[in-house]
Amino acid sequence: MTNMELAAKVIQELVDTGVREFVLCAGARNSPLVHILDENKNLKVYTFFEERSAAFFALGRIASSRRPVAIFTTSGTAVAELLPAAVEGTYSSLPLIMITADRPKHYRGSGAPQTIEQVGIFSYYNEVALDLDAENSHLSFKSLSWKKPIHVNVSFEEPLIDGPVPQIKIPAVAERTKLPGQTPLGTLKEMETFLNTHKPLVIVGILPEKAYGTVLEFLKQYKAPVYAEGISSLRGHPELQDILIQSGEQMIHRILQSGECDSILRIGGVPTVRLWRDLEDKYRKIPVFSVSFNHYTGLSREVQHVNSLDLLSQVEFTSKQHENVKVNFDDAAQAAKVRALLMKYPESEQGMIYSLSKKMKKSSVYLGNSLPIREWDSCADQDSPPLRVAANRGANGIDGQISTFMGWAHPETENWCLVGDLTAMYDLSALWVTSQVDAQKFRIVVINNGGGQIFSRMFKKEIFINKHQISFESWAKMWNWSYQQWHNIPVTTELADKQIIELLPNAQQTQDFWKELEALWKE
Repeated sequence: MTNMELAAKVIQELVDTGVREFVLCAGARNSPLVHILDENKNLKVYTFFEERSAAFFALGRIASSRRPVAIFTTSGTAVAELLPAAVEGTYSSLPLIMITADRPKHYRGSGAPQTIEQVGIFSYYNEVALDLDAENSHLSFKSLSWKKPIHVNVSFEEPLIDGPVPQIKIPAVAERTKLPGQTPLGTLKEMETFLNTHKPLVIVGILPEKAYGTVLEFLKQYKAPVYAEGISSLRGHPELQDILIQSGEQMIHRILQSGECDSILRIGGVPTVRLWRDLEDKYRKIPVFSVSFNHYTGLSREVQHVNSLDLLSQVEFTSKQHENVKVNFDDAAQAAKVRALLMKYPESEQGMIYSLSKKMKKSSVYLGNSLPIREWDSCADQDSPPLRVAANRGANGIDGQISTFMGWAHPETENWCLVGDLTAMYDLSALWVTSQVDAQKFRIVVINNGGGQIFSRMFKKEIFINKHQISFESWAKMWNWSYQQWHNIPVTTELADKQIIELLPNAQQTQDFWKELEALWKE
């Protein structure tokens, strides 16, 4: 089998499996694959010069399209650049297919240029690692679970281009690979027993878009108190106003400590709230039942777990939860006090996010990393919910956030990305793909507070913060994006289609807000 025939076989198997988008990082060793992708104009191909950004962009496309996406790299350290996205894809159940080119197998272990041990490089973070060459070309994806990324390593001999470019056939009826979340690991009866014998507080984490309706209908019927994280896309939903906790995470602790709720029902991804970590020790005796789209419980202790959000539409209640007047009254009172603080300190980080969120109603909002997510959950306007919200919360890493946003962005909405300054600096090459995507309206908001301020309240050492005096105006100019700098949130302003907004919060107002918020919850 020639190199060109082997490359065509790999791409044809991907297409037959349902892959419709390909992310390409071209190099010499993967040139047989590059030629085929380039000359088959019926294939959707995104090109990148940098593998780490490309892989996170592919994760964004998977999250948006709910289809596997394949990324192609050349050999050597280019392969290693995929590891961060493979880790995120594993814990987010996003099946990235990694096609890596390699030098001939007899080069392995020799230390020859651009020769590393590529097979097995992803260790735990792939479902399978297939090692192909002309003599061993069997390839099939039919038996895979699609719960983790997949690695296909393809060795090519010299000369690399050794024949004509084959044509790839797109099936008339599109195959659609089922992503994880179809098969329950628990049972419907166990879920019903838990729901009918407990008074749970519901925490809703990140959800696949196709599950929004199912979860919404369940919550409306069950009527237990709900803490909906921003990344659930249900925070502030008008149909849940009578059961949503709106004053912040601290209310969860009050409810559990008062006994108003005796357990936790987790729906969706692993929650980002601090309470989730407290379930390991402080609240370790509180029962937890999780209903998710993957098999991770998110806790080291044993909990009941069901791997199917679809089961929420099948569950039957012997008795529904009743509206808790005391919880609603207390929550509403605290929420009003928090809003008053946000308006008192409009130039604090929290106040700026509150005002900024009002501009994002019915938009697509991507929340990048820890501090923006936590500040959004505590401060964003509940009356201006976005249409869809996303984040990379599988491994909670700082890298690849803007690249994932660029892949996830929707062509029919405004697309907002809220990130910290260090997170932005981790992913400066992300804007490379701007001209290749269908989405048109991008607003990347960088909260520039001079370093990693999430650590300032955790540790009292400046070394954790990575202080800097960098402005992001030159970054916008580099990629021909428009730039604005805001010290406060303007009531009206004209924004370009490709806009970077640098927020410069008032540090003193931010500190004063935190102090008064903490005092508020001690009352």
